[in-house]
Amino acid sequence: MRPVHPSLDQFLTYKMHRLMKQHDKRIAQSYADAAQLSLAESRVLAAVGTAGALSNSELARRANLDKSQASRGADGLVSRGLVRRAPDEHDGRAVKVTLTPEGERVWRVVIDAARAHYDRLFDTLTDDEMRVYEQLLDKLLLRSDELDGQG
Repeated sequence: MRPVHPSLDQFLTYKMHRLMKQHDKRIAQSYADAAQLSLAESRVLAAVGTAGALSNSELARRANLDKSQASRGADGLVSRGLVRRAPDEHDGRAVKVTLTPEGERVWRVVIDAARAHYDRLFDTLTDDEMRVYEQLLDKLLLRSDELDGQG
């Protein structure tokens, strides 16, 4: 008799990853259409627009990118005049990435595109389901941070 192996769909993390891959594919196209930005550039722009001036390591963490992806994303935005790098006032060896006025305008386009995708994806859930979903995700993220030694 053949052993029964679990399906990948039995693992919640697999389903979450599948959902995010599908979402990333759709939203990357939306960012390209709306602002001619890659997904990494859009995440960098969104992180800086939301948080303000960020160091390279802060930028990678907030944009949910590895450091090389965040750096390449910032490079692309610098070349397009959407962000600038300036020396950190408190640490002369470090730099901070900030939005330019044009970057602020494009940031709003990116945020509007992200909001539209978010609304389309989650409009299938009731308000109560969304609250529970957000609470559970927050709890799992906290646990994941603890397991990584970050929390």
